[in-house]
Amino acid sequence: MNVLERLNELSDLKYKEFNKKIISNEKYIIGVRTNDLKLIAKELVLNNELDYLNLPHKYHEEKMIYMFMLSYIKDYKLVYDKLDSFVPYISNWAVCDSITNIKIIKKHRDYFYNLVLKYIKSNKEYELRFSIVMLLFHYICDEYIDNIYNMINIALDNANDYYSKMAISWLLCELMIKYRDKTLLYIKENKIDPVILNKAISKMCDSYRLSNDDKEFLKTLKIR
Repeated sequence: MNVLERLNELSDLKYKEFNKKIISNEKYIIGVRTNDLKLIAKELVLNNELDYLNLPHKYHEEKMIYMFMLSYIKDYKLVYDKLDSFVPYISNWAVCDSITNIKIIKKHRDYFYNLVLKYIKSNKEYELRFSIVMLLFHYICDEYIDNIYNMINIALDNANDYYSKMAISWLLCELMIKYRDKTLLYIKENKIDPVILNKAISKMCDSYRLSNDDKEFLKTLKIR
């Protein structure tokens, strides 16, 4: 049985309808739960069935399996090449954000940082979101913190779509939590799209990891 046949057997119509609501821009959804997708991905890697990583794939679940496979592969150079090839095929936020599962990136940050540099200048919604989410999940650390603010400035010039803007807001929120003083200074000294800034501040105010005093001050920075 090939992967697509297996996915169709695992299809859950209620879950399909749920996914259609939260991934509203995705046309091709079968309706298979994440744990099943991870299991298929792991089996493909264990059986060395890496031909699956040849592109393109049509369905949302097929793309998720692709990303989950990369989380199980130990060869970081292969992961890099396959990830780079895949980025232009990302078609929704869920596939994009599954980058969090690829733990090997943190072990080879310098190597994978080239992908951030490559896609941070893209004006395509999910290519740009990919670079921001890469920073969010894998690069918020002392070594890269100053670079991240520079990357945000580049991204702001190209963020014209909802999901790229929301990714920047999410990143700013996490930066505020982990690098409060640097992030406050950045917000004060840089011109940020009001939609992005206001959404970031809303996320910050929703966080239990920031003090009430910080939240009250952040509210004063919202652009009316």
